[in-house]
Amino acid sequence: MKSFSDTIAWLRRGRRISTNGRPVKLNLGSSLVVHEGWINIDATHHILFRKLPKPVLTILYRHSQIPQFLSEEQYLSRLTECEFVHHSLIYGIPLADGTAEFVYTSHFLEHLYEEQANALLRESFRVLKPGGRIRVCIPDLKHAVECYLEGRKRDALGYFFQPANVHTYERHRFMYDFELLAAMLKNSGFRDMEECKYQEGQVPDLAKLDNRSDETLYVEAAK
Repeated sequence: MKSFSDTIAWLRRGRRISTNGRPVKLNLGSSLVVHEGWINIDATHHILFRKLPKPVLTILYRHSQIPQFLSEEQYLSRLTECEFVHHSLIYGIPLADGTAEFVYTSHFLEHLYEEQANALLRESFRVLKPGGRIRVCIPDLKHAVECYLEGRKRDALGYFFQPANVHTYERHRFMYDFELLAAMLKNSGFRDMEECKYQEGQVPDLAKLDNRSDETLYVEAAK
């Protein structure tokens, strides 16, 4: 059964948003890991309800898991000061061809099935301008295997299996190392795939966007 947020996303699945010809930076599957100057696209209910009065947002905040990661002040300021689009990315990216200069996505691709991830990368290629750049940040399969080989079996299994109470959005559906991700990017039309370091690369604002440096694979590619 679809949630209210999922139902709204389904009803809006075919829309396109206008960028009025301005330079665009897209943060896909952003949740609330966002920064000003980016269009942050996600289907979470926090984004759907972001224009409600602050007392209502405060109630949403206090009855969620967000307090583990953000203060109430940070939560409210991000929702009210950053640009969001409530949209489920399994229906594609709601922008016209060749409108984005950068695409960034962090700890989102692994929550899609392989065929859905392929489709999203093809969509990312479509919306990027020629010469535009994508940065994909995901849990590194190599790191998960190393955890297992080092005897940290519970840590390793955590990358593949989640507890029963975890929301469907948070479940992992595929895993990648550099070779697997580079092949998927190439098949989507990208070139010059490069493994990058934490907060280093040609995509802007990485000091604000990159996270989880101990477990993450950072890959950039060009259109």
